[in-house]
Amino acid sequence: MNKNISLVLNVVLAVAVAILYYLHFSSSPASDDVATHIDTTAAAKPIVLTPKEIKESKMVYVNLDVLNEQYDYIKEVNAAAKRELSSLESQYQKKGQKLQEDYMLFQQQAQGGQLSDNQIAAKEQELTKRKEELDQLELRSQQMMDEMQQRSEEMNISIKDYLKEYNKNSNYNFVMAYSAGPLSPVLIANDSLDITKEILDGLNAQYKASKGAKK
Repeated sequence: MNKNISLVLNVVLAVAVAILYYLHFSSSPASDDVATHIDTTAAAKPIVLTPKEIKESKMVYVNLDVLNEQYDYIKEVNAAAKRELSSLESQYQKKGQKLQEDYMLFQQQAQGGQLSDNQIAAKEQELTKRKEELDQLELRSQQMMDEMQQRSEEMNISIKDYLKEYNKNSNYNFVMAYSAGPLSPVLIANDSLDITKEILDGLNAQYKASKGAKK
């Protein structure tokens, strides 16, 4: 009985070995194909070039808020514009209110038959002229805004020109504009990179010299 069991086990083992042998050699070509495929894919990868060396950049910033408050050129231009715009606004409001009151009174008198045809014609001409004066005040306000825009562009050019001269000795790669406002592209800045005072002192000295030369 034990001999029969041993014989059966030997036959089973022999069959198992034969199956493993067959599977090993029948799968070898497939393995070679896979290896070949992987090698081909690896060879098709693009060549990645080494990035060029980037030198360390020298960067500083100028605080625009301080410049707007303390640059004499900007202060004088803004003060003059503010005075004129305030005067224009005051005149417009007073004349506009008086014109409205006089026009309403004129309508009441005309509808009540208190004015002759000549008086009506004269009053209409007067009111039309006063309305034209109001339109001129409004036009002047718009012109002031355009002039402020032009002055702003001139100030921007003068600051950039000064920075170019300043940077001939400093050789900074970037001079950034910083502002505490929500639209500033710079969200945070290290105080050690702030050159605002140097730029402000230079701009004010230059502006003072240019005013002296004009006298």
